[in-house]
Amino acid sequence: MQENLKFDDIADRYDFLNHLLSLGLDYYWRAAMVRALAPAPGELILDLATGTGDSAKAIAKKGISVTGVDISHKMLAAARRKLRGLRYSAVQGSAYSLPVRAGTFDGGVCAFGIRNMHETDDALREIYRAIKKGGRMVFLEFAMPRGMIRRPYRLYLKRIIPPAAGIFSSSEAYEYLGDSIEHFYPPDEFARIIVRAGFSRCEKISLSMGCVYIHKAYKD
Repeated sequence: MQENLKFDDIADRYDFLNHLLSLGLDYYWRAAMVRALAPAPGELILDLATGTGDSAKAIAKKGISVTGVDISHKMLAAARRKLRGLRYSAVQGSAYSLPVRAGTFDGGVCAFGIRNMHETDDALREIYRAIKKGGRMVFLEFAMPRGMIRRPYRLYLKRIIPPAAGIFSSSEAYEYLGDSIEHFYPPDEFARIIVRAGFSRCEKISLSMGCVYIHKAYKD
């Protein structure tokens, strides 16, 4: 979506559809991501592809300072409204050229965004640059599960989600969702790509029977 979809067009219904189409599991996934990040008082955290700020809110509510970066003006406007009064700043920018100095952030998160950054190696190298030495970056991303669940999951992505989303928003955006999940790197391969970008190691955590993965990358 960062490269070939207009997030501005779906910003108004984005939160509602995320909660509806994930059957509410997006709250659980984001909470697991924040636990993996383990933000500490005094840290500055990057929320890349911040969207409407759900991930940033989960972190900022702990009293942590968060900088959200996204390319969508309307998404950022929604995030600013949602996080009013919290320690949050929103910056419009691209993952390929973050508007910050090297080593700015103690840690970072990216929820369901890296899949949309098609020049993955370039984005990961730029993320690596922005994280301090000794910091960490946590990616939360969809995956295609293995085994018996794979076929019904694919059916849900391809045949159920787009028409359901089309009732409230853009079915085209959610057709892209299924396609992008199906063609994204398998978790093991994505972990290798993260390390290739410079991170010293990457830990994987499977959620919801392998439909979602957390990748925690370390910068030593």
